[in-house]
Amino acid sequence: VSTQSTGSNRSQKGRIVITQSPFVAKKVGVAGGEVALPNGEATLVLDPDAISQAVMFYLESTDAVLVQNTEEEQTARRKRREAGEEDDVDDDVNTAEDANTGDKASSVVGVFPLDVRTDKARTHLEMTFNADAADTTFVAMVSDKGTYASLPDSRIEEMGSGKAKFKISSGGKYQVLKYPYVPVIIAFCILAIVLAALFIGMAVYFKQNPDAWYRIKKNFTDV
Repeated sequence: VSTQSTGSNRSQKGRIVITQSPFVAKKVGVAGGEVALPNGEATLVLDPDAISQAVMFYLESTDAVLVQNTEEEQTARRKRREAGEEDDVDDDVNTAEDANTGDKASSVVGVFPLDVRTDKARTHLEMTFNADAADTTFVAMVSDKGTYASLPDSRIEEMGSGKAKFKISSGGKYQVLKYPYVPVIIAFCILAIVLAALFIGMAVYFKQNPDAWYRIKKNFTDV
């Protein structure tokens, strides 16, 4: 019995994706839906009419850190804009020197296709993260053309208790970053300086007044 197909399959094209990272693929239509990673790290939520046609979405979680663009990358983006090419990020996000950077608080979640465009009022990405309560946290992204940006507060719908929810308008790579709360650092630095000055002052005083140190020691030993 022959198993050969009677039709040609030369025009059938596809690809094999091999990854050890948490990964999920799901087709979502104009009615909306959810795409969730099996480990619970991220969920893409599309409200009705978030997209104009059905799209096969892919989510992937990677243990990495997004990095800010180099000067060469910023120059390349500026040239694309001057040439009249469509910008790869929205005007409300922070780019170049205005973009925030920090330490990793979550995995990098990739939303694919990278070049897909959605209605940001109807598209939400939920992610888990790990940060101290005093840390300042924010969301960074890298677009399909490699532009690094940080999302403004107007995009953030929830940020706390290890869960972030924010609005997105395109595919890309997203990550929650953190940096220590600056006033706390300043307070600890001031406290350390005060304590150091106090100990130095006490050492100088008792060196110049050995009798005072003797009296203090005697009072404690007599108790």
